[in-house]
Amino acid sequence: MNHKKLKLVVLNGLIAACYVVITALFSSFSFGVIQVRISTVLYQLVAYNKHLYWGMVLGVVIANLLFSPFGLLDILVGVGVTGGGLAVAILINQRINRRLVKSVVIGISVSLAMIFVAIELVTISKVPFVITYVYLVVGQLIAQVVGLVVFSLIDRKLNLQKLLSC
Repeated sequence: MNHKKLKLVVLNGLIAACYVVITALFSSFSFGVIQVRISTVLYQLVAYNKHLYWGMVLGVVIANLLFSPFGLLDILVGVGVTGGGLAVAILINQRINRRLVKSVVIGISVSLAMIFVAIELVTISKVPFVITYVYLVVGQLIAQVVGLVVFSLIDRKLNLQKLLSC
């Protein structure tokens, strides 16, 4: 395995581990109808390197496996939301050069993908769909805005594009 591939594997592993730890620390509001999953701020790293996608997906699988009260269904839905939302964002972002726009696309894509979590919660918890979806989208948008701001500030000092390149 060459240096670039090894770096990519290590970065994805670190991201997955960070995702799991952050989800654990904030698990009281990472699941359920009203949630702001702080760990999803990490999705914004995909704006710097689309190959970090796999660390996000792996992190969701492990976090949902370990902490979700909804079991296997939440793993599948979580992979659909994260994997699908980020995949759509990556496809759209292929034609975009400005990082801010890429970050906004990521935030909107994963927020709209929360429709699958809303459907899951309606099915399991018998909650009303529209208000549940609104709560989930707002919670995800909050996390994405925080991620955009935090990583933009870090990028000013550390050049994340270079640091996260593989």
